Amino acid sequence: MKHSKAVLGLALFSILGLMFLYMAGYFTEKLPEQGLKQATDFPQLETVSVSQQTIPVSYEFTGTVAAEQKAIISARLTAKVAEVLVNVGSVVKQGDVLMRLESTDLDARVQQTEQALSSSQARLNAARKEYRRIKELVTKKVLSQSQFDQAESELKTAQASFKQAQAAVVEAETTFGFSLITAPFDGLITQKNANMGDTASPGMQLLSMYNPEKLQLQVNISEAQIRDVKLGSHLVYQLPTYDIEGLGEVVEITPAADNSSRSFVVKLNMDTQSLVFPGVYAKVVVQSDEQQVLILPENTVYHVGQLDYVKVVKDGAIHNRLVQLADNYQVRKGVSSGDELVLNPLEYK
Repeated sequence: MKHSKAVLGLALFSILGLMFLYMAGYFTEKLPEQGLKQATDFPQLETVSVSQQTIPVSYEFTGTVAAEQKAIISARLTAKVAEVLVNVGSVVKQGDVLMRLESTDLDARVQQTEQALSSSQARLNAARKEYRRIKELVTKKVLSQSQFDQAESELKTAQASFKQAQAAVVEAETTFGFSLITAPFDGLITQKNANMGDTASPGMQLLSMYNPEKLQLQVNISEAQIRDVKLGSHLVYQLPTYDIEGLGEVVEITPAADNSSRSFVVKLNMDTQSLVFPGVYAKVVVQSDEQQVLILPENTVYHVGQLDYVKVVKDGAIHNRLVQLADNYQVRKGVSSGDELVLNPLEYK
């Protein structure tokens, strides 16, 4: 058993060793020693001198598509759901009835207050008529001043009762209106949390909706780069899911950083006309300071195993040189500004 484990360990170690040798270029054609080839040996030799370039430093942040105009529609009274007129995904217009709650008792209350208003109106009319009659008789010295004062008091009481009845009608009609759940703006239904027969109560969420015509990008930008973001400026954004790229105008910057992430919430208006949904992943690029870098032409680099090499012409000789490269052939190590590199180096072995 121990012998089998030893053999297995030796086999794994051998495989790892072979992989390391491959990555180091051991099994590929060996490079000639530096300086063995002279530039004069190749009359058609083409070279290029590399020099530093100024490029902007950019930082990428993740964001999310969010609805600028959205609403959670809740109940404002306790009643059973009598009818649901929309489903998730339904397109609605402002003022459309989305849901009806049972309103039999509310309708009865409206009728009662309207009848009370009619009664108050009749009493007010009678009080006004009596007031005018008493006033005329007092003027003719037929009735005393005290009778006039009593008539005036009854008129004011009737006026107050009439206004109170009017307010009761408005209140009853408003409450009755709460039984009709309507759309506050044009939009799209995203959630339906109540069905026919459910009992709605004040504050209970019934529906959710948003306006698909008013979407924004919401992104958290670190405090180190927030100084490069200004209201009204434009940032490049990408929606990888939809293969969309555009410029978003900065319309809002939260004036306080999040304590945990040390970032600021920035909102951008999108310039796309495509149908995009809230919650979609986005990338936002912030351009910062510039920096000097060396970027090699692609046709000056060749590969040995997993390593990158260039051929450098120095003192009339062609030297093979190992380089370390970042993205887009940006030099990390191995080449300096002013070096002469051979174009299509594999043609000059």
